Parts: sequence; C-alpha cells; structure tokens
Amino acid sequence: MSQTLELEAVESSAFGCAPSLEDGKLTVSFNGTGDVAAIELLSSYLKRVHEEAERLAVSEVTCDFRKLSFMNSSCFKAFVVWIDTVKNASRCYRIRFLTDPDMHWQRRSLEALRRLATNVVSVEG
Repeated sequence: MSQTLELEAVESSAFGCAPSLEDGKLTVSFNGTGDVAAIELLSSYLKRVHEEAERLAVSEVTCDFRKLSFMNSSCFKAFVVWIDTVKNASRCYRIRFLTDPDMHWQRRSLEALRRLATNVVSVEG
C-alpha cells in the first residue's frame, strides 16, 4: 500500500522546512536561520508534522538540521512542545535529529532536547 505525503514544504525569507517520505519514515529537512521571524511558522509546522506522522502511522520522524545555521531558544521551545506532544501521544513515534558535526551549537542544544524524552529522541552527527 502506497502512502502519500500530504505535508508540504514551507519557506520564508531565511528559514525553510521540506518534508519527504521514504520507506514509511518521515524526514523534515530544515535550512536557514531559525530566529524570531521563524517562530510562528515553525510552531504551526511542527503541529502539522505531528498530525501527518500520526495519519501515516510512521515509526520515526527525522529532523535533518545539517543545513540549519542557527536556531534561537524560542524556536527550540517549539520543539519542546512537539516532543512533549509525541511523548504523551497514544501512539508514540521516535524523533531523530541529524546534525552537522561542524556546527557545535546543534549537538549541545539538541542534547538538551534528547534529555526531555530519552525514550523518544535521539541525536546523530
């Protein structure tokens, strides 16, 4: 049975999110700068990611941060809300973050997110 992704890419002047679905796993690639201008877009997008992950009954959502140059604390808060939603959902899925090892802020910041739900979140890179 073929599943169709109903989540679309979003792009602002300096921030973007692009989803893909392969082998029953949802991946969202983030790019640009997650600053104050991206907060609203990111918060609503992560809600749609969760809805799509539940609709497709995926086992994992991968967040690819390798092309994300910066993200402020307010944008990270949107991820905290999402992780909390997933952690408390009736059907939980894993969240995997891919990082660029040369961007040290990613590993440090995402490690804090991983600690929120060690049974749900993993960080690689």
